Amino acid sequence: MKASTYGFESYNERSDFNNMKGEINFSVFESLSRSWIPFFVYLPPNWSKEEDYPLVLFMHGQGGDESTFNKYVNAAQLNQWILDGEIEPVVIAGIRGDNDRDHVQWFTAENEKLIVGEQRGEFIAYCQKNFKAGTLPNSISIEGHSRGAAGAIHYYLKYPGKFVSVVGMGYVSDYTLAANKQLALENLDALKDRDVPLRLEIGTEDSFVKTKNRRCIFDLHDFLSEHDIAHEFEVLHGVEHRFDYFWNFYTDDGILNGLRHLQFHENARKKEK
Repeated sequence: MKASTYGFESYNERSDFNNMKGEINFSVFESLSRSWIPFFVYLPPNWSKEEDYPLVLFMHGQGGDESTFNKYVNAAQLNQWILDGEIEPVVIAGIRGDNDRDHVQWFTAENEKLIVGEQRGEFIAYCQKNFKAGTLPNSISIEGHSRGAAGAIHYYLKYPGKFVSVVGMGYVSDYTLAANKQLALENLDALKDRDVPLRLEIGTEDSFVKTKNRRCIFDLHDFLSEHDIAHEFEVLHGVEHRFDYFWNFYTDDGILNGLRHLQFHENARKKEK
């Protein structure tokens, strides 16, 4: 059945993903909370339904959608990292956070049902069933940019230990800071006990920081440090607000930041084994 039936003219609903290996592809799935939802998925080059894979959930920012990751990340590069042994095979997937791209909020009740739910979120369950991703304990991570970073941080603070690692890039959603601090205080003991690796990044050239004085990521870093909640925080030189600047930033070790993120998630998974 064509996705145009559901209002997404460029997508088809898929049931067979065997021809999607080593690519970033798009489809739709039906949820109870938000009806039909577009999503992207990257499957590793040697993906097999007989194997279990870790899952990295990507949350896009305001104005973005399920195509954001594909615009700036090369599937061939992901394949090469896996084939060269830089990272283990991993499934990366993400949904459109809202059909109104300017008002997307990852912490709405509808989106929470997709990400966490009572036992597991609807999209998580879909990935487990169709991609064999995130099926094993401590094998699901979240990575978010801008409002997606606000979402990733929300899930880190509200559901300690639900995800094995979290990366937030360009967190400038100042209006969420008070609620996130409150979540941290409510779950302080659990956050310390679970000790989930959290990495926060902001760029020196972030326009929201420079022109609008959006400083919530700095305030959150100070707050987490004050309450002895372990995390990494780095200001990336020359990086602007856009997702591609974060992903394609070269670290002091000469590797792409995107690879460092995937290795960060992998190291967190290995720590939990």
